[in-house]
Amino acid sequence: MKKIHYLIAMAGIILLATACRFGGRHTTIIENANGNTVKIEYRGQIYFTEDGTGIKFITPHGSVKYSHNDDDLVAENDNGRIIYEINGGGKQTQLDEGGKAFLASAVREMIKRGHNADGGR
Repeated sequence: MKKIHYLIAMAGIILLATACRFGGRHTTIIENANGNTVKIEYRGQIYFTEDGTGIKFITPHGSVKYSHNDDDLVAENDNGRIIYEINGGGKQTQLDEGGKAFLASAVREMIKRGHNADGGR
């Protein structure tokens, strides 16, 4: 009987360790100041472009969610491609000029609040 409990406990630990590794790092930053609310949430590693205005790469199963007042951006890895969604407008791989401007602003804010362009903190 003790052997069964031990095996169940070990299986649980292995599943938990696998789930933690699969999901990767998860970070949330929330700032409320002077009537402005900024929320940044990301999983995995996010790598920005060298000029700090775009996203170069997101690790598998990774994503970043950025919200500034009523504007929202979601970017996630979809089989090696970056898929964007701005203000619930549907998923897309290419952004129009307004979307690119919002992405650039969001990336600058993320860097300003501690997310380095090389994917680290």
